[in-house]
Amino acid sequence: QTQDASTYTMCSLLAYIHSFRLVRPSMGTPQVIINLRNGSTNPPLFFHSGGVMELKSKLSEHATLTRSDLDASTLLVNDTTDMLQRSLNELELVHQTATPPPGTRSRAATKPSSPLSEIGEGGQGDSTEWKWRALQGGVQVMQGLRTGWAKASAVAIEAASTAVELLDQADPISVPVPSSPRGKDVCVGMTQVTMPSPIKPDEDPPARVPRISLDGSLQFADDGCVVVEHEPVPWDHQPALELDEWKAMFDTQGRLKDFAKLKRRAYYGGLSAAVRKEGWKYLLGCYPSSSTKREREALFAHKVKEYEGYRRQWQSITVEQEARFSKFRDRRHRIEKDVVRTDRSHPVFAEDDCDGLKKLHNILLTYSFYNFDLSYCQGMSDLAAPLLVVMEDEVEAFWCFQKLMNIMEPNFHKDQNGMHTQLQLLHHLCQTLEPDLYRYLEEQECSNFYFCFRWLLIIFKREFVHEDVKRLWDAFWSNERGENLHLFVAVGILRRYKHEIMGKRMGFDDILKFVNDLSGQLHCVDTLREADQLQQRHRHLSGGG
Repeated sequence: QTQDASTYTMCSLLAYIHSFRLVRPSMGTPQVIINLRNGSTNPPLFFHSGGVMELKSKLSEHATLTRSDLDASTLLVNDTTDMLQRSLNELELVHQTATPPPGTRSRAATKPSSPLSEIGEGGQGDSTEWKWRALQGGVQVMQGLRTGWAKASAVAIEAASTAVELLDQADPISVPVPSSPRGKDVCVGMTQVTMPSPIKPDEDPPARVPRISLDGSLQFADDGCVVVEHEPVPWDHQPALELDEWKAMFDTQGRLKDFAKLKRRAYYGGLSAAVRKEGWKYLLGCYPSSSTKREREALFAHKVKEYEGYRRQWQSITVEQEARFSKFRDRRHRIEKDVVRTDRSHPVFAEDDCDGLKKLHNILLTYSFYNFDLSYCQGMSDLAAPLLVVMEDEVEAFWCFQKLMNIMEPNFHKDQNGMHTQLQLLHHLCQTLEPDLYRYLEEQECSNFYFCFRWLLIIFKREFVHEDVKRLWDAFWSNERGENLHLFVAVGILRRYKHEIMGKRMGFDDILKFVNDLSGQLHCVDTLREADQLQQRHRHLSGGG
C-alpha cells in the first residue's frame, strides 16, 4: 500500500529547537526526541533503518551541538551558556563555497549572538547572516537526508524529497517565517526530519548494537545514540512495580542492586501494594540503600527498642503528674481531637475506638516526645495516617513518619517561614509558566497563593482519593524530579482550571472554595504527567539540559 511521504515528514525552525535527545534502549530502536525552547517535547522519532549519525552530522554543519552536562544523551542546539566556545565553533558553520548575500558581515568581526535574540516571537530578525546560514542549512540538511540514507526505505527517500519541496514552498501562514531584506518570504532555520518507515515502535527490535564504553558507565551505540538500560516509557504504559520485579532487584545478600532504578520505577509506574511497604522505607531513608537483609533486621530490632523507650515516657505520666502538666494535657487533647477526625472513611479508622485510631494516637503522641521543639501541629495526623495504613505496624509507621517529618518539619514551624518559602516558589513558577494566570491573580490580589496552603502543608493528602495519594507520594519521595515536584503539581492543577477561574472572575474566597471542592475529583496520573511536563519546560526555560 502506497504511503503519503508527507505523513512521515515534520518541520521545525532550527532556532526554536532547544536540544535533541539521542537514545537507544538496550533492546530497542534508536530514538531522537526534539525538545523545543518553549519547554514542550515532541514525540520520539524511531530510526528503524539507520540515519541518526547522518542527521547529527548534517545538523552539526549548521548549528553548534553541545552535549549536556546534565544528560549525556542530550545535545544542546546553539547553547548560549558558553559564548566564547560557541563563537569559535560557529566560525566555520557555513561552507566556504556558499556565497553570502551582499551586505552580510563577517562572523569573525562581529559579536556572536543567539538566533532567538534575532528572531522574535513574530519571527522577525535583524541579522541577514543568520537568515542566510539558516536557509542554507535547511536545504542542505534535507539534501543530506535524501542522499545519505542508503539504508532508508523508499518512503524515507520520497519523504526527504517532499521535505525539500516543502522548504521551497513553505506556507508563511502555517509556519512562522520572517521577512527578508528584499521583501521576500524565506524559511529561517528550517530543519525537517523524515521518519524512515511507518513501523510501530513495539515491533521486534533489530539486533543489539555493540557498545563502546567511555568511562565505565556511559556507553554509546555505533549510531551515536546513548545506550540506556531502562529508558522510561510514557506514563500510561509504565506498570506499577510488582513483587516479582521487586525481588529480582536484590542480590543474594538482600542488598538492593540499583537504587536509582527503584526511584525511576516509583516515579513513572508507582509501587504496587505488595511492594510499597518496603519500597517507602527505602525512598524515605529508613533503610540505607546499600544495606543487606541482615543489617536491616538488626536496624529494625534497635528501632523497636528505641520507639518503646519514647512511648514509655508519656505512658508513665501519672494522673497526678498530668494534673500539673498543662503542656502535656494540651498536646494530648489536640492529638485526640484530630485523630478521631482523620480518614474515618477508610476501613482502618472507620470504627470508634478501633486499633487504627489507637495506633495513630500513639504515633503522634510519641513523636511529640521524640521532637519536643516541634511537638504536635494540626495536619500531622493527615501525614501519619497513610503511613500507618501501608506499614500496618505501629513501630514501622512511626519511623517512616519521623523521616517524613524531617522533610516536612519547616511547614509546621510557628513562624511559618517554611510555608512562606514554598508559596514564594509557587509564586515564581506560576509567573514563569503561566503568566496570564499570574497576572489575573495579581489583579485580584491573590498572588500570595494562600488558597494553595493546604495543598503544600500536607502534600495534597486531602485532594486525592486514598489510593491516588499513595501513588502521588511514590512519585514525590522518589525525588526523580527534585524536591519541588509538588509545586509543579500545584501549578498544573491551577493551569488545568485557569480558564474557569479567570472566566468566572473569581476572587480569593471563590478560588479558595473552588480548589477545596476539587478534593477527590483529581486524577493522579494525569496530574503527575502535567507536572512532569511543566518541570521539564521550566528546566528548559532556565537553561537546563
